[in-house]
Amino acid sequence: MLGMIIAAINVAATLLAPQAGPPVALDWEMNASQIATSCDAAIAALRSRVDQLVAISGKRTFANTVLPLEDATADLNDGLAAQLFLFNVATDPATRQASLACQTNAGDALSAVDADPRLYAAVNAAAQSGTAKSVYDRKLTERWVTTLRRSGAALDPARQREYVMRLRELTELQSRFGENLANDTTTIEIMRKQADGIPRDLLATYSRTRDGFIVPVNESTLSFLQYATGENVRKAYYLAYNDRAANANVPIFERAIAVRDRIAHLLGYESWADYQLADRMAGSSARVEKFLNSITQSLHASTQAEIDDMRVAIANDGHDPSATLEPWDVRRAEYLVTKEKASVDADEVRQYFPVQHTIAAVLDIYHTLLGVDFTQVVPANAWTPDVLEYRVNDSQTGALLGYTYFDLYPRPGKYEHFANFPILPARVVAGNARVAVAAIVGNWPRPAAGEPALLTHADVLTFFHEFGHDMATLLATAPYETLTSGFREDFVEAPSQMLENFAWQPAILKRVSSNWKTGEPLPDDLITKIVASRANDDAYETTRLLVMSTIDMEYHSEGPRVDTTAVWAQTSASLLPLLYYPGTCPQVAFDHLMDGYDAGLYAYPWAKVYAQDLFTAFEHGNLLDPAIGMRYRDDILAPAMTYEPDVEVRRFLGRPMNPDAFYAEFGIDATEAMRQ
Repeated sequence: MLGMIIAAINVAATLLAPQAGPPVALDWEMNASQIATSCDAAIAALRSRVDQLVAISGKRTFANTVLPLEDATADLNDGLAAQLFLFNVATDPATRQASLACQTNAGDALSAVDADPRLYAAVNAAAQSGTAKSVYDRKLTERWVTTLRRSGAALDPARQREYVMRLRELTELQSRFGENLANDTTTIEIMRKQADGIPRDLLATYSRTRDGFIVPVNESTLSFLQYATGENVRKAYYLAYNDRAANANVPIFERAIAVRDRIAHLLGYESWADYQLADRMAGSSARVEKFLNSITQSLHASTQAEIDDMRVAIANDGHDPSATLEPWDVRRAEYLVTKEKASVDADEVRQYFPVQHTIAAVLDIYHTLLGVDFTQVVPANAWTPDVLEYRVNDSQTGALLGYTYFDLYPRPGKYEHFANFPILPARVVAGNARVAVAAIVGNWPRPAAGEPALLTHADVLTFFHEFGHDMATLLATAPYETLTSGFREDFVEAPSQMLENFAWQPAILKRVSSNWKTGEPLPDDLITKIVASRANDDAYETTRLLVMSTIDMEYHSEGPRVDTTAVWAQTSASLLPLLYYPGTCPQVAFDHLMDGYDAGLYAYPWAKVYAQDLFTAFEHGNLLDPAIGMRYRDDILAPAMTYEPDVEVRRFLGRPMNPDAFYAEFGIDATEAMRQ
């Protein structure tokens, strides 16, 4: 049976070859009033179409029930694509506020649709009619039945009303949390002598005072902790970073946990974690807890060894043999250990990664690997002038696949982290392929006057990763947005994590690097050192993520009243003390817990196990072999959510996934590790 399903992937890929229709015209210059008006109209249209759908009499079928429902919700997304996205990037505060209101209102409207018992009855009847014939139609029907059931549509009227009310509250809480963090303007002031160690080009991006500098405290300036030589200023930055918007956001976060817990119980689950995991690969919180504990224990010895190395590095750095390693020292210590053990100077490496060359080189690699062409659109149709826009075409056929944007530098009010946004997932409309639109939004340090912006190797890794998400959006070929919007939540990171491996390969490092002054690529000896440095803090950083994932599971498994600071402090104390310092609120600095990864942070290490196994197909062949790249595109990216991840992985690898490659990265025997 599994073989038949796998074979169907290739068959299904040939079923759909519509011509690309005209791209959706996105208006990035809408003002607050236009956003509000268009948002209200789109929501009203959705409600009207849903009312018409449920009023249909006669036999329920895929064509008269499931497809109209999919089209109605996809049309809402298409019609509000710009309005919803502008909250993350707009330069005007009023525009961002209107976009946030539209997000909230559209989210409420979609939640009401998903919780509509009339729709649940109609879609259930359609599912039982046997009228969904293609693999896409059957999967779409399955996803809608699951979505409606998990959204409260099967509840009795009183519980259903409460569900909608609670979900509306949760949407508002998450929006307010993100808005508070985006609008935070925390800074620290340092004296001129306290700027020792900070590279000149980074220093030039800080505001000057009479006696020193003003350092913004946000995602784009975290390298301050790496370069600043003075412990006192590192501590000041660390404390400020972990206190941003805390007074407002800790209560918001804890209220969100309580609301999530109530929603889970309304739907018949013991906890929010159980509710979230019921529709994921992992299946249950018990399985996730076992997974996290097993890897954490397996890495314990390696992690402690790395912490010892960091402690020695900090003692040597301050010429104080009795110095202890504090949380604000970790980034500096990792930098020093890498510099000492692998002789890698991160500032030296940065000279070889000017932004524009790096972008062009990465695009060329994805062109070779995945068979796509990138053409810059000048001038860009974008929300601010420094955004880059590219048209993406299939290399073999020339077919338009979509458009992607790169918004890479910080601005007040802008989304703070580095992420890919699938603005418009691919879709077929009236027989024509409606191409996808995606955006990578980041916060790389701005360039100093007269010089290019320079990237660390970690920045390059991040770009490889997010561009993997970008390609997943642009290369999905299923006809329905529900199926092209990603993968199972605990697999969605795997394709992008797999592509990070390329940025550790000598041939790739040579290809993407170019000294901004001489044009020379990274020399071989420096490449060797960079590759060797991969193991310097790998165990510690993996353990750090595992422990935060454990904290996330505890937040969402312990009922409605959770002291999030106390849980963070207690769990880190037992597993990784360097994750907490008294008086800080690291849970609000880590906003993934409020932007979709709640009871889901484990998905990063879970997906990493798959990612490392996927990479073996490239590692054991020619890294940039187009044949392997196209198999990856056809077997993993193109079907997206049409098939379950294990089916797609087995098709690509020719076997089921195994964790050997993941554990081998740490020098650990997989069989022994899995016994723990």
